[in-house]
Amino acid sequence: MTLYPPSSMFGVLELEVCWESDLKIKVGEEVVPIHPSVLVANRSRFLADLFGPDFADGSRGEKGASASAVPVSPPCPELFLRALHSITTRARPEVLEGEFVGFVKTSAFLQSDELDERLCEAGLSSWRTLTKLPEFRNPCVPAPFLERFLLMAREHEVMSVSDALEVLALWCKEHIDGGDSVLEKLIKISDMEASELRKLQQTNSRFVELLSSTQVYQIMGLSSEKKGYTPSRGLNRLKSRGLS
Repeated sequence: MTLYPPSSMFGVLELEVCWESDLKIKVGEEVVPIHPSVLVANRSRFLADLFGPDFADGSRGEKGASASAVPVSPPCPELFLRALHSITTRARPEVLEGEFVGFVKTSAFLQSDELDERLCEAGLSSWRTLTKLPEFRNPCVPAPFLERFLLMAREHEVMSVSDALEVLALWCKEHIDGGDSVLEKLIKISDMEASELRKLQQTNSRFVELLSSTQVYQIMGLSSEKKGYTPSRGLNRLKSRGLS
């Protein structure tokens, strides 16, 4: 299944570099020219830092450029040229479903907000499948990308808040680092129901670690008030289940 239909009926189109530049990198045995237009922070902070800000406007030309290609080691070399082509031409990349996380990792390597945005757009319609992929997990999919993806899905009403929380719970099953900041962007703690917290805890027993004890108490307290019993009793039940 493709997230964005490839130009070739037999698979993803093999790209050729259609620009010239004196700035070059080397990926494996392949030398790739870098167009100066990508040397800005939102397009590729990595390349901007690699070559320096003086190259961004092309003002240094041949005299300022290095004669040799700079070797780099991206996480998915086979996807690098397609990712760079997308950034350079500002076109949405052709992405196969099984390549999606590889593209996300490549975008993280390039530190490209622009590519992140295009990948999020490409993945919205297939989010249910993508987020269940074994590799769609922290840290392969960085927290900033997940946050962007979930917020875009919410903005376009592709996901409900419950859907987004479920994706977050799956994403951080093994590593919770960064999950708390994503959670804060998805929902106000005062809006979370105790039943929702219990459901997420069933998906991921570590989900509660994204919350402070005070926040857990707040969630259980609001639920307790509605049901007419004291918050401490509800909190004790959570403690007995490893929820605080």
